[in-house]
Amino acid sequence: MREKEKSTRVIFVRHGKPDFPYDRLYCDEREDPVLTEEGKLQAQAAAVMLGDEPVDVIYVSPMQRTQMTARPIIDKLQVPVHIDAQLKERPFGSWDGLYFDAIQRDFPEDFKAWKRDPVSFVPEGGESIQDHMTRITGAVQRIVESHPGELIVIVMHVGPIRMCVTDALKMPLIGYRQLTVDYGSLTRIDYGKRQNNLIYLNRQANNAANPCQAQV
Repeated sequence: MREKEKSTRVIFVRHGKPDFPYDRLYCDEREDPVLTEEGKLQAQAAAVMLGDEPVDVIYVSPMQRTQMTARPIIDKLQVPVHIDAQLKERPFGSWDGLYFDAIQRDFPEDFKAWKRDPVSFVPEGGESIQDHMTRITGAVQRIVESHPGELIVIVMHVGPIRMCVTDALKMPLIGYRQLTVDYGSLTRIDYGKRQNNLIYLNRQANNAANPCQAQV
């Protein structure tokens, strides 16, 4: 009987709710918002959900919202931690820091092009979706290869987590926008040599009994 291949398990944690307008694009090069009180509670809930997991190592995006989310997890698990700048969110170039209504007003044709084809359109100076996926999945692959057979927690952002799920399941890239990844949620992918398996998506404290709520 063939022995089952041992996978490397990764639990992705999206940061808690930040103190930042919901209808405005981040500009991580100039701004670094902290968590709201609600976001801190979401971080604590994520730590509770991870409390019984035999985690070996934690990786964290360098932004304050991810590091604050990681703090209760780190305190609970007491395992090695690494900060990795390659796990940051996608930059939008000339659109960074703008409200969506300002983008629609000041860049009307580009805004329409973005809505028509969010995969191909790239704001001036921004990172394309394809380059974003390449950066994120490359970083995660490097982390996975550094910890074969282990259980890894990666605390990062909604876009990067969507990229990882899309890539792991070999979904068409346009499908990333259909993946729901809420604040403070957990998503697990088991990485194997032959295939990857999505174990759960968007697991939250209030749906822990039914973790596989993959809204795709």
